[in-house]
Amino acid sequence: MAIVKMKYVSAATSEDHVEEMVLDGIHSGMLHAVHAADIINEDNNGHLLNDENPYSGYLQTLQNFAHSVNYTLQCKESPSKHYTNEEMDAFFNELDTTFGLETDASTVLLTPDDEQALSALSECGFERMHACQYLTFGFGRLPRESFKKLSMYKDEIFVHHHVHETPQYVWMLYVTSDSYVDKVRKIFKDLYFEPIDIPMIDVKKQLEKYHEKIDDIYTFCCEENSIHELYPYVAEINEQYLLSGFVKAEDVDKYKEIFANIPVTFEVKEPEEVSNLECPTLLKNNWFTRPFELFLGMYGVPKYTDFDPTGFMAVTYCLLFGIMFGDLGQGLGLFLIGLIFEKKGQLFGIINRCGITSMIFGFLFGSVFGYENLLNPIHQSLFGVREKLFDVMANSSTMVLLIGAICIGAVLILITQCMNIVNRFKHKQLGEALFSQNGIAGLVFYGGIVFAAVATMLLGWNVLNIVYIVVFFVLPVICFVMKEPLSNAVEHKTVKPAEGWGGYITQSIFELVDVLLTFVTNSMSYLRVGGFVLSHAGMMLVVMTLVEMTGHAGIAVLIFGNIFVMVLEGLIVGIQTLRLEYYEMFSRYYDAGGTQFNVLSADSAE
Repeated sequence: MAIVKMKYVSAATSEDHVEEMVLDGIHSGMLHAVHAADIINEDNNGHLLNDENPYSGYLQTLQNFAHSVNYTLQCKESPSKHYTNEEMDAFFNELDTTFGLETDASTVLLTPDDEQALSALSECGFERMHACQYLTFGFGRLPRESFKKLSMYKDEIFVHHHVHETPQYVWMLYVTSDSYVDKVRKIFKDLYFEPIDIPMIDVKKQLEKYHEKIDDIYTFCCEENSIHELYPYVAEINEQYLLSGFVKAEDVDKYKEIFANIPVTFEVKEPEEVSNLECPTLLKNNWFTRPFELFLGMYGVPKYTDFDPTGFMAVTYCLLFGIMFGDLGQGLGLFLIGLIFEKKGQLFGIINRCGITSMIFGFLFGSVFGYENLLNPIHQSLFGVREKLFDVMANSSTMVLLIGAICIGAVLILITQCMNIVNRFKHKQLGEALFSQNGIAGLVFYGGIVFAAVATMLLGWNVLNIVYIVVFFVLPVICFVMKEPLSNAVEHKTVKPAEGWGGYITQSIFELVDVLLTFVTNSMSYLRVGGFVLSHAGMMLVVMTLVEMTGHAGIAVLIFGNIFVMVLEGLIVGIQTLRLEYYEMFSRYYDAGGTQFNVLSADSAE
C-alpha cells in the first residue's frame, strides 16, 4: 500500500565502452531508462546518437534464409566471437552459393509431410538425379484416388515409386526418358499431380555443416541489434555517453556493481532534483491488496508523488462485494476457486479475497447455498436472537437494507472527500482543497446534510436553525459558485475571471446545479448495494423453489442453480462494485496519470 522509493541514476562512459554499458544495462533488469531526448538541452550541449543499425538487415537476411530452407534459428547464450561486417557479408555469399536458394520471406514453406517425403527421397541422392542426362525425374503428391488409376497406364514408358502417404495423398517419384517427358507430364497433370521441386542439393546434410556458425552469427546479430535499438536511450554529452533512468533506491548499489568491469562514473539524484523528468511508479502492496493492482492499472497508476489507493480500494471493494453477494457456501466456492487458480492471474486473487467477505456476510445473513435457516441454531447461540441475526427476505428488512446502503455511500463519500483534501494540500492545490465540491467546502456541505438527517431521524433533534443553514449550506454554496476567483486569491493569482464577472457568474450557477445533482445521484447510486442483496436472495429463493418442485432431481437443480447464480450474479456484482469504485470514489480523490515502472530490456525499444 505504498509507492517504492526511486533514485535517478546516470551512468557515463567513453565511446570505447558504450556498447558494453548498454548491454549491461539491458541485462541488469533494474533500470527504467529515460529517453536521451529528455536529457539533452541547450545548457549541456548534448546530442543523440545517430548511429545506423546494420544488424537489423543482417537479421532479416538470416530469417529469410532460414525460412527458405525450413531451418529454426537458435539464439545461444553468447556468440563465440565478434564478427565484422565483411565477415558476415562473405558468409552470406557463401550460403547463397552453396544452397542456391532465394532468401525471400514470400517463399512457400513445405508441409511436414512434404519434408518427410523429401527426406525419404534424399536417400537416392538429389545431385545424382539432376546429373542424369537421358532421364527426367518428377516428384510430388497425388490424391489417393488418382494414385489407384496409375495402373491404367502400365503400358506407358515411365516407372514410379511411392515414398510417403497419408489418408488423403501419396507422395511419389516418377522416372521417364527425355523422349516421353511431355506425354508423361500430361498424364500426371490429368491425375491432379501436385509437383514439388527436387532440390539441387540435400539441404539437411548441408545445414549440418553450417548450423553452428549460422546460430553463432544469429546470436551475435541479435545482441548487437538489441544494443543499437536502445541507442535512443544514450545521450552524448561532452564526449561522454550517458545511460540514465530510475532505479529502486534499495537497488542502487547493486546496479552500480553490474558495471564493475568497465570504467563507468555514476551520478545519483533524488527524483525531486530532476523535476523535468517523470519518475515512474512501482507499487508495493501486501498479500491481501496486491491483486487489486489489476483494477487500479485499468484506471491508471498514481504519480510518483501521489499516494497508492490500492489498499483503500481493496477494502471497499471486498466490503461492498461481500454485502451484495452474501452467502457462506457460495463465498467458500469463490474463495477456493481463487485460491486454486491465483497463480493464473490477479483476477483470481481478487475472487479469492471477495470470497472471504462473501462468507462473512453470508454467515451474518444466515445463508448457505440458498438454505436460509441452516445457521439459525448458531445465530441463536451466539447472538441470542429468536431466529437469525438478519433475515434478508423479511418484509421489514427491505427499508433497512436500502437506508443502510445509502448510509454506507454517505460514509464512503465523506471519506473520499477527506482523502482528496489531504492530497490537494500535499500538492499545494489550495483552491481545490478549500473550495471545490470534494474539498473542505464540499465536505462541510455534504457533512451538514448527513448530520442533519441523522440528528432528525435517529435523535429527534432539529438542527436546522439559521446559523446551521448559513454555515453548512449557504457558505459552501458561495464557495462552489466563487471557486475560481477564491482559488486565484489564495494562490496569489489574478482574481478577476478571464471571461468577466457576468459570464463567470452565469456559468457558475449552471455548474452549481450540476454539483448539487451530483451529490444526490452519487448518494442514490449506492442503493444498488441494498438492491443486489435482495436480488441475490431472490435468485436463490427461485433455485430453492425449483429444488422442492423437482423431487429426486432436486440435488442436481441445487448444484447447477448455485453454479448459475455464482457465475451470473458474481459477474454482475463484480462489475457494479467496480463501477462504484471508479465513478463514485476514484472520481473524487484520485487523478492517476502516473507512468508504470518498466525495466530496460531488448524488447523495450520502440
